[in-house]
Amino acid sequence: MVVVGEARARQALDAIVKGDATYDGVVAGIAGADRPWVRAFWESVLGGVSETVWVMGDYRIAWAALTDGDPGLVAIFGTGSVFYAECGDTSLRIGGYGWKIGDVGSGIALGRHAVEAALGHMEGWAPATSLTEAVVDWAKARDKAELLNYIYRPDVDWRTVSDLAGQVFVLADRGDMVAEAILKDEAAKALRYLETAHRAAGMPPASPTGLAGGLAHLWHPRLEEPWRELVGRPLVRVTREPVEGAARLARSLWGKQRQGGDA
Repeated sequence: MVVVGEARARQALDAIVKGDATYDGVVAGIAGADRPWVRAFWESVLGGVSETVWVMGDYRIAWAALTDGDPGLVAIFGTGSVFYAECGDTSLRIGGYGWKIGDVGSGIALGRHAVEAALGHMEGWAPATSLTEAVVDWAKARDKAELLNYIYRPDVDWRTVSDLAGQVFVLADRGDMVAEAILKDEAAKALRYLETAHRAAGMPPASPTGLAGGLAHLWHPRLEEPWRELVGRPLVRVTREPVEGAARLARSLWGKQRQGGDA
């Protein structure tokens, strides 16, 4: 809704909720739900299908898919990224700044670095890299002028630069030193985010830490060993779908509400 607008957000909901269906309670994991106006919009819309609605960040349902509601930490790597920890009454979110600013280890961050590297190569002040070919193919450009023209065209969605993220990993694995340097720098930042969230939330020693999102399978081999060295615990991939986390939270919150407890 933050990006696509209210009309398309409503269309997406209509595709999920058929006819006059109603529910006892609804847990909705929504990107941008920490913004009051986003939360208010979805609470209003979902109020039409249930009197009891919990709107929360999409990162929290990914966290519940990993932890079943117990203490744990999840890092989500996709077009953007966000790190979320919850332990008892303590919850902590790091990152998730959105595409205009960029998120560590995200598709947009990796794609942006690839474009910067390609421009440096084209202008002769940065090392040669196979990322240049990947970038010009992405932009269907023949030179720097066409590349910049493509990026700033009004009809081009900058978020599509995340399409280059996979190539950064592929080329790094093939020995491209520029791509490797990009990943090492982003991995170091990601580990700092993970360590900060783990420490600040007061995670118990046995609590899980997991990676979710479309880039999780690419980041996991690069982050697992240093994370294990840092905290002495494995870094896992979240294998459950976020909807399973939403169902887990719905059962928990509904139970607390019926007992008169805090939700």
